[in-house]
Amino acid sequence: MPIIKNGFELRSLEDWELRAGPKSHEQWVDDRSAKEAARAWLGLDGSELPVEVQKALASHAAFSSVREWVAEPEAKLSFDSFPGEPRNSDLVVYAKDTSGEFLVAVEAKADEPFGETVPDALTSALERYVKNTRSNGVTRIQQLAVALLGPRQDGEMTLKDIRYQLLTATAGALCEAERRGLDRAVLLIHEFVTDKTSDEKHDANAGDLNCFVARLSHGAVTSVQPEYLYGPFTVPGAPLLSTKVNLFVGKATRNLRRR
Repeated sequence: MPIIKNGFELRSLEDWELRAGPKSHEQWVDDRSAKEAARAWLGLDGSELPVEVQKALASHAAFSSVREWVAEPEAKLSFDSFPGEPRNSDLVVYAKDTSGEFLVAVEAKADEPFGETVPDALTSALERYVKNTRSNGVTRIQQLAVALLGPRQDGEMTLKDIRYQLLTATAGALCEAERRGLDRAVLLIHEFVTDKTSDEKHDANAGDLNCFVARLSHGAVTSVQPEYLYGPFTVPGAPLLSTKVNLFVGKATRNLRRR
């Protein structure tokens, strides 16, 4: 199935790097997420989803065998009306099974972290606001928290435990699904375990994902296992969403270690 960027079908690693590769050539290396994600999704002939992704989808009764799909790397997914660059999803897959069309927003990770926490992001946003009162960063964070998480219940993870990147990735997936009239959106962490990655960092990422899903599910799911999807989760929605989109979160892991 085609992987397309700006009207060009990507058939090789060279195509992918040219059309959708990282800004820095130093990031396009074996055993790191950008190149390994491209290699995994191009596959042997680019006709099938990566095996680990197929397994994750097959783990949930809400999904059946994918009949067709098309993907876009470095897809821009806006989730609010504020000016500025929308967030980039590493890959967005538009797929169809027996239940209809759905969307998969892929975040590729070797052992790169999920970035700053919500409090750190809020601090940076406040600093930008102090410098320029037209900055919308604080309001953006408020809207994300309200739309995706809602009020905290007793015993739940606090916002200080949540990684901001997971909020924006989720919002991007849900809002793109709503724009396309889809009722299923998947946030999929595509993890690559390689000779250049650290088990300690993989564990830290797993912990961050678990914290996020625990808060998202109000404690119903506390651990995300590889090759599994969890959900559907229903988020509050407003002010970012006006219709219900069923959210699923999962992880697919590819082990590339040679030693």
